[in-house]
Amino acid sequence: RDQTQADEVLQKLQHKVNKMKLILALAVGATAFGGFGKSAAPAPARGGGNQVAQGGQTVTNIQVPKIFTTAFGDPGRLQERAARAEAKKAEAEAQLIPTPARFAFAFGRPDILAERRAERLEKWQWSDEFLAKARPDKGNYGQGDVYDDGLTKLERTQIEQGREAYLTGGAKLRYKRLTGQI
Repeated sequence: RDQTQADEVLQKLQHKVNKMKLILALAVGATAFGGFGKSAAPAPARGGGNQVAQGGQTVTNIQVPKIFTTAFGDPGRLQERAARAEAKKAEAEAQLIPTPARFAFAFGRPDILAERRAERLEKWQWSDEFLAKARPDKGNYGQGDVYDDGLTKLERTQIEQGREAYLTGGAKLRYKRLTGQI
């Protein structure tokens, strides 16, 4: 008997749980698809007011600033906008630090290229100081002009010692000329 009572109570409880699950599922479904019959605010009637809604053709009373409207067909406004943009650009450029000519991109800029070329050529000028540092001519003080013949010190010593077999090119020609073979 106790077992049958417990089964009945359990069955009633299970039935209540199933009912609650069903009600909960219906409530969730209803809210997902627009609620329980509550309607939103009624849509305003078209054409009743001055405001344009959803692409209508009625005149609006909202004043849009001129800056946000198009300037097509109004050359004065186009020129005014271009002048404002130029002024803004000039103001921004005035705040920039100018790039030195040394670091500027010089392709197609003959003025910068000429300046760089002059600077480079100035470095290559052969001043007396440069020549004194470049060719001190060791041991040749007051001997007169010394001509650079393009021979190395080794080739000169081989010419002095008469070693023709070790000479090539200009050094061999020089040796033959000095010995009278040519």
